[in-house]
This record gives sequence, structure tokens and C-alpha cells, in this order.
Amino acid sequence: MSVKNKRLFYKFNIAQRILFKYVNREMINRLGIPVTHLAALFYLLQHDGCLQKDLTAVLFQNKSATTTLVDRMIKNGLIYKTDSEDDGRASHIYLTDKGRSIAKQAPPIVAEYNKKLLDQFTASEIEVIHKFLDTIIENYS
Repeated sequence: MSVKNKRLFYKFNIAQRILFKYVNREMINRLGIPVTHLAALFYLLQHDGCLQKDLTAVLFQNKSATTTLVDRMIKNGLIYKTDSEDDGRASHIYLTDKGRSIAKQAPPIVAEYNKKLLDQFTASEIEVIHKFLDTIIENYS
């Protein structure tokens, strides 16, 4: 095995950062929101009214990062929150019409980026990529 192949963690880190930076810039240009906001909007499309702690878990963030995210999304008119009737420390997060509209515009854009990312691979290579990433997700989360 060459030295180059032994740098897998480094490559993952660099590839993730480059890809995230690129997609983040594109989402800001095309939809007016960063990619992390979009991830939250996608989750809320299926779980409108979820607890803020659920959003924290699904986005793999800590509580303070989610609090900052939620505050920015409220400021940008994408979501609103209400206090939980069951737990005074908890908040429920809801989409606004603006947030729902942006989330519904995004899937074709995301599909375009997925296609662009995978266009240079064969179907069998794509299966290996998915198997590899699924194994990491299953074994390390």
C-alpha cells in the first residue's frame, strides 16, 4: 500500500471540507441560505414542530450550535419556535411559509449536485461508495 493510500482520514477531512464549502456557497447563491439551514429545513419538512433537542441530534451538533442555528433561522424568517407545554426548558421548532418554500425549491438543486458528484463513477463504483459510507455511518454513530 502506498503512502498516499494511507492518508484516508486526511482525505476524508479535506474532501468533506471542500465539498461542504462549495455546496454552502452554491446554496447561498441559489437559495439565499447556508447548507446547514437547508439541512434543518429538510428535517422540519418531515418533523415540523419537533423539539429543538431532536434537531440537535439529527444535525450532529451540540446544544449551543443548534441554539445559534435556530436563532439565525428565526432572524431570517425561516422558522419560529414555541415553548413546550410539557417541559418549560424545551422548545418546539416550526417552519414558516418562507422556510417551507425554500425547502421545497431545494431538492432539484441537491439532485443536480449529487449527479455532478457521481457522474464520473460507474454504477458499481457508486455501489462501493455507498457501501463504504453506510458502513462508516452504521459502525461509528
